[in-house]
Amino acid sequence: MFKTLTKYIFLLVLFNCSLLAQNTLTNPEIISREEWGAKDPVLKMIPHTPRFITIHHSGMPQKPELPIEEKLRGLQNFSQKDSKLASGKTKKAWADVPYHFYISTNGKIAEGRDVNYQGDSNTDYDLKGHLLIVVEGNFNNEEVLPEQWNSLKQLVYHVSEKYSIPLSTVSGHKDQAETSCPGDDLYRRLPLLKTDKRVRIGAERLFEKEYFQLLKGKRIGLITNHTGILPDGQHLVDLLSKNPQTDLKLLFGPEHGIRGEQDTHVSDSKDIATGLPVISLYGKTQRPTPEMLEQIDVLIFDIQDIGARYYTYIRTMLFAMEAAAENKIPYIVLDRPNPINAITVAGPIGTPFKPVTNIESLPVVHGMSIGEMATMFNKERERAGRSTAELTVVPLENYNRSSYFDKTGLPWIKPSPNMLRLTTALLYPATCLLEGTNFSEGRGTLKPFEFIGAPWIRAEELSSLLNSYKLPGVKFRPASFKPDSIVEGIKIYPPKFVGEEIPAVEILITNRDEINSVDLGIYILHALKTQYLDEFEWKEKRIDHLLKTSNVRELLDNGESPENVSRNWKEELEYFQKQREKYLLY
Repeated sequence: MFKTLTKYIFLLVLFNCSLLAQNTLTNPEIISREEWGAKDPVLKMIPHTPRFITIHHSGMPQKPELPIEEKLRGLQNFSQKDSKLASGKTKKAWADVPYHFYISTNGKIAEGRDVNYQGDSNTDYDLKGHLLIVVEGNFNNEEVLPEQWNSLKQLVYHVSEKYSIPLSTVSGHKDQAETSCPGDDLYRRLPLLKTDKRVRIGAERLFEKEYFQLLKGKRIGLITNHTGILPDGQHLVDLLSKNPQTDLKLLFGPEHGIRGEQDTHVSDSKDIATGLPVISLYGKTQRPTPEMLEQIDVLIFDIQDIGARYYTYIRTMLFAMEAAAENKIPYIVLDRPNPINAITVAGPIGTPFKPVTNIESLPVVHGMSIGEMATMFNKERERAGRSTAELTVVPLENYNRSSYFDKTGLPWIKPSPNMLRLTTALLYPATCLLEGTNFSEGRGTLKPFEFIGAPWIRAEELSSLLNSYKLPGVKFRPASFKPDSIVEGIKIYPPKFVGEEIPAVEILITNRDEINSVDLGIYILHALKTQYLDEFEWKEKRIDHLLKTSNVRELLDNGESPENVSRNWKEELEYFQKQREKYLLY
């Protein structure tokens, strides 16, 4: 029913994804180059010292019928000559197989290129220091097999220990280059290789006695989407619908729908697996109506947010809580981590110096979990003399609020069609502001919100100007992209300049702890107005809606410096932080 992670694979993973398990795993058997009949390299290779572990998929369908030795010989033949790619482009000959290790469908591991030499790739990234592991399959369409996952764990822990490479460096190919590799099903599992103590989310803890008693014998309404997955791969809808002690009656979906595969025009539907009605809360109906709530005794919210006020899931959570309060329905929020950390607070506030009762009372980057925001909204509504919900927040366990999502040990499931990875979420508060202009933010590519693009951009000049600002945590380089209306198989709202190859500047994160993403966005807007005075156009309604103020636009139009623009919300942020502190759960 949902694009979920395979349950039985995760059950194998969870008990031994810790560092303790790393010490007890046996060293993997690795088929040597001699054993699979490798030829010598045909070109000179570049020496390096492995410092990172980067995971690829082969991008081709799994072929369990072929022995691994034959696959490696075929890969080497392909690699060592000019070869035609599926895209129609021609790949120049490489010295050897591009990867340092290959994992076949049966879990067998073969040695590829000598780890003391850089690998190769058809994509544009600096391979120096990257130890490349490829897993056979196309995991955008196929599932990682249990044998493959077990071998990948063993191999990652083995090379980490042997070459003194921290597990924190494990990443997917798509973290390094514009690509969908290593595919959704493999990529979302990679965090499980990187941490010794993963976070337990509210959806897991809901089934503990303390919280489960709130559901027994009750008719349940559930607001969720495709992110309502537990780490064992099961969706909360399935767990509640199959449990004999619960009575799931209604499903509510936010923007992008219950499965997260709709970019716009979300409508009411029926869940195929359970037959339950799915009511859209993004469109004409933005909150459960009294008629809907008459059918249930308790309302649950479980959706992964991304930490920025622009994102509509916070609004859905708040509107549902208001409806629950007005109709005397208990409201349960299942907490999930803030992916971009729950420390940083940044950006203007629409209605500053007032009780934080609505979205307009939040800064762009709020530094809170969804459960903390629910608590704050509810208590602040009480302060303002408004109706409050009978609210229960099921908290996280083992959570450090300074952690980014890739440190939680939880699988990344893109919260919406354009939120492809953590890097996207980190830059989103900055580049989403380009939606309020006639410049592209990179929607329709595999790096949305990581580009600044338009046909009239002079990429070298713009990247030089942006680099001259010496902004902390980022750098800029010239690039180009061609927006498409389909991203990773999902049709999205037609992006700007769709189908055109346009010049662009790519934003690269050098230190995520130093980034002030809202300030970054203001500097980008300033640079675009400075560099492209004749071409630059505001979409006034959109930019003012995003920032909840016209002040930023007006100051930039009047030639104010980015520093002075950002100073405008210093005092209101300090006030918000004092209010926020009272509601922090972690």
